[in-house]
Amino acid sequence: EIAETSGLALQPGHMVVELRTPGADKGQALAGFMAEPPFTGARPVFVGDDLTDEPAFAAADLAGGHGILVGPERNTAARFRLDDVNAVLDWLEAAL
Repeated sequence: EIAETSGLALQPGHMVVELRTPGADKGQALAGFMAEPPFTGARPVFVGDDLTDEPAFAAADLAGGHGILVGPERNTAARFRLDDVNAVLDWLEAAL
């Protein structure tokens, strides 16, 4: 009701619902970065754990990259999943 009367956008998140100003989401931000040097032509990898990360998972996929969900399995646009932050750190360390 507050969103409707205030012009704010309702943004579901992990165990939260936020009211935010309408505008760009994380997917649009990722697409904007990918259109600018030095990211042009690169393959994005987006790591996230929240419902607010879903647009970025989808945008990464559209740009030829992929998303990585951190946390329990759920319906997601991410192609891959890691259990927790420690798993992310282990994955990054192995990539170096």
